[in-house]
Amino acid sequence: MPRYTFGPFSLDPEARLLLRDGKPVAMAGKTFDTLVVLVQNRGRLVDKDELLSRVWAGTVVEEANLSQSVFTVRKILGDSPKEPRYIATVAGRGYQF
Repeated sequence: MPRYTFGPFSLDPEARLLLRDGKPVAMAGKTFDTLVVLVQNRGRLVDKDELLSRVWAGTVVEEANLSQSVFTVRKILGDSPKEPRYIATVAGRGYQF
């Protein structure tokens, strides 16, 4: 599995590790999984249903879980929904890295 680099971050999905300037960043499981799905699909709109089914496979959850997960990823990355550097929201549809 490849590693991904963006800004000061390095993401290693296989090792389940996010580094910022070479230092590990603590992330909960579903938050990490959300980031991985978005980064692996960078440049493409990932709709909410796809994110829900890939991150919470086989589990019934509400869209609020996804919103909270994206909120947390943005906070960790220092990103903003109003001026996105990494994660853009496509209203009513999904997210794009």
